[in-house]
Amino acid sequence: MKTTAALSLLGLLAASVSANAGTVYELATRTMQGEEIDRMTFYEDGDQSRMDQEGTATGSMTVIFKKEGFYVIDHQQKNYILMDKAMLDQISSQISEAMKQMEAQLAAMPPEQRAMVKEMMEAEMPGMGSGLGMGKGPVLDIKPLGEGRWKSYDCRKYEMLEDGVKIQEMCVTDYSEIDSSGALRESFRQMGEFMSQLFDSMPFGGQGVRNPLEMINEIDGFPVHAIDFENGVAVTETTIESAAEQDIDASMFELPDGYQQMDPFNQ
Repeated sequence: MKTTAALSLLGLLAASVSANAGTVYELATRTMQGEEIDRMTFYEDGDQSRMDQEGTATGSMTVIFKKEGFYVIDHQQKNYILMDKAMLDQISSQISEAMKQMEAQLAAMPPEQRAMVKEMMEAEMPGMGSGLGMGKGPVLDIKPLGEGRWKSYDCRKYEMLEDGVKIQEMCVTDYSEIDSSGALRESFRQMGEFMSQLFDSMPFGGQGVRNPLEMINEIDGFPVHAIDFENGVAVTETTIESAAEQDIDASMFELPDGYQQMDPFNQ
């Protein structure tokens, strides 16, 4: 996701003298036939980060991560959503209330109809069924595959499994190979913690479903090459295209001028 704010000359001059040393790195996702379908550029300066994304499915988007949470920016609509603790609490409250109503409706159904509805819900919404006594959602796990190499990077190979079925294979290098400052590792750690809060805020959280970012933190490295699988077939691969230390303007981590904050619960 990426953003360009229209700034005055004075603003441009101010931004030019408020640059922080950081790391900029770029990832590209392609089909196995080589067609590029997504490109992401990350900007890291230690306590905040930004991801610009351009994709055939996602369009143009930006995510700015700060200590208070994620700002998800939609450039087509010129608005943004703040995902913070208050939003997580509201999500949890609304889902809890919805599940209570669902449980009451199920309890009032004849046994045969109740069993049929539960089966349909488990098929359509894996994980939510755990809150209604319908089993757990898919379980993610990571399995080491040994040492490997991708381009100039020495890396460790892993596969990610969902209920025992491989959904991704990745080659992971030490963070220091990408960013010697340590900012990248810290950024991933913070994002993993926030995503864990998001998972825990759900009434059906902790039912076997694991946070992928938390799992990346467990292997303590950066995936420089990853292949996604569907039904045992490789469908896309994501690779690191470049990584460089450079000065980053502080304005890169500010919201674009003229964009409005949206309330996702009142649209």
